[in-house]
Amino acid sequence: MRENPEAPLSLGGMSMKKEDVQFRSDSLVLRGEIYLPEQTIAPGILVCHAMHAQGFRWLPLYRMLAERATERGFACLLFDFRGCGMSDGQFDYGWSEQRDAQAAFEFLLSREHVDSRGAFVIGRSLGGTIALHSLIDDPRAKGFALWATPPDHYQNIKNFVVKRRGGLGYFMFLLLSFIDRLHNVTRGMRLDVFGLRLRLKDLRGKLMALKNSQLLSARGHPPVLLVVGEKDEYVSLQEARIFEKFISTGRGLIVLAETGHTFKGAEENLISITLDWFRGLTKILSTRGSNQLPHTMP
Repeated sequence: MRENPEAPLSLGGMSMKKEDVQFRSDSLVLRGEIYLPEQTIAPGILVCHAMHAQGFRWLPLYRMLAERATERGFACLLFDFRGCGMSDGQFDYGWSEQRDAQAAFEFLLSREHVDSRGAFVIGRSLGGTIALHSLIDDPRAKGFALWATPPDHYQNIKNFVVKRRGGLGYFMFLLLSFIDRLHNVTRGMRLDVFGLRLRLKDLRGKLMALKNSQLLSARGHPPVLLVVGEKDEYVSLQEARIFEKFISTGRGLIVLAETGHTFKGAEENLISITLDWFRGLTKILSTRGSNQLPHTMP
């Protein structure tokens, strides 16, 4: 494990330290950035990026979040999942990435100036799914903010294909995904999505097998905040409202008007809503004198 400290920065009058970091997941080296406020012990936030070949580095929203979080006294870890950004390995459709999230969570909590008792987790799109599946049973996960995350990747991908290719297009997708198990038909299709070369068999057999609503309904869970853009082109409002029904603990659903899947134009509002919610949970924890949150919350 190696860290490359950078000079302290100043944000709105508050000094902070940003470091390039790396840590291991399985035999792979994952790379990222940690933002630390100048205070003795800070509550932590782990950020899980969406599916993209450039990892968290593609979308300015992530670094904006880290800076705003640090201004408000949080420590924030951004990192690239395997096969994305500057991390080693190969993209695994949300499965091996669950071990990456666990490794990142352990790394964050191991930092000297981060509260080791627990941290909050933010995941956007597939990152939200990975966060839930990897950390929902970890008692140190204080709460999850899920940004543009669908309840069910099977239905989400089906809706996406049908909307763009119709029912026949979806039938062809199913047929080709079956053939792809026997022969790599994707090689000739150049199926590149968000910079990642995908296989149809793995889209169907791996990604479409991830079901967040089923996961939440099967157990009690930490508080969950779900945020979606009104004009999200990948996660519909209908899907988001279905997802909300499975959230038994937390804030539920917030819809941000006039924005889409990347929350363009609504970044500051999204970040403020999320950090206010985390701060509220922190106050509940400090009042209770415990790291355990109640099962029912206002």
